[in-house]
Amino acid sequence: MANITEIAKTAGVSRSTVSRVLNNQPYVIAEKREAVLRAMKQLDYRPNQNAVHLSRGKTNVIGVMVPQINHPFFSQLIEGIGIACAERNISMLIHQTFNDREQEQQSFTQLRHKQIDGLIIGSSVSPSEVLERVCRDGPIVICEQREESLAQVSVDHQSGILAVLSHIVERGHTSLGLCLGNPVSGVGMIRRNTFDAFVQERDISVSPDWYFEENYSFADGKKVMNQLLMLTDRPTAIIVGNDYVAAGIIHQAKQEGIKIPEMLAVTGFDNQAIAEAMGMTTVAQPIERLGKEAVQVLDQLARGKGLPISQLMPLELIVRETT
Repeated sequence: MANITEIAKTAGVSRSTVSRVLNNQPYVIAEKREAVLRAMKQLDYRPNQNAVHLSRGKTNVIGVMVPQINHPFFSQLIEGIGIACAERNISMLIHQTFNDREQEQQSFTQLRHKQIDGLIIGSSVSPSEVLERVCRDGPIVICEQREESLAQVSVDHQSGILAVLSHIVERGHTSLGLCLGNPVSGVGMIRRNTFDAFVQERDISVSPDWYFEENYSFADGKKVMNQLLMLTDRPTAIIVGNDYVAAGIIHQAKQEGIKIPEMLAVTGFDNQAIAEAMGMTTVAQPIERLGKEAVQVLDQLARGKGLPISQLMPLELIVRETT
């Protein structure tokens, strides 16, 4: 492939002139610029983009770190990020971590080595002090509530869980179960702590047998319901952190003759299409908007503006037939 020396020789100009044209710099006489462009076309020259990015100190690539790509929440989050990146002519490098700290470290290393310009973290199992150290290597934005010193764009999960709990109590329920995904993520801890504080302040029955974690799918929901069916004492309502898990619980309950909501009230989270299809009470999250905002905040950080940044988006309770 042709190089700068060959282009300069063909165009009859110096190597520095070719370099200025390649980097779109001013102060190049129009005739010489045209000569360089003709020579590039004649020699079928294609610039090495990696070298160009290295010279500019920017890759035009951001990292996106999520536990699971096929999880409904994170797939929608990635979609929102992708839309915002396309508007800015930025590429995404998506890393699926499976909630593994060593996998997360790979994304942190990419930021440290300047292989990406910034990092959006959908969810992380790394402690806040680790993420604070990562911030020194480049801009990061977290899509869950963390320490205030970290830039974050998140939804108000505390208000969402409180809205669900208040609604369930208003329906007359006094024995509650809880079903979560990742219990050690920022979101998982907020939901569990909010639930615990709520029931402790009221005359509500809970049991370790009614608490479930690490549940993410429809199949997981079916397993949760089967575990509940094995108990002689069951809650009259269960708060679930994922619409697909809640759908699995509802499906299996109906298969076993458990009437919803008369014998068991079930709530989901996210307001996915399956929630509407099954008439499920759930909490609507602005997930796509969350992804778009995360890119905007990352861009602000890259420009050295607005440190630290924290945005908390509201949620909406959608009441349907399962409560």
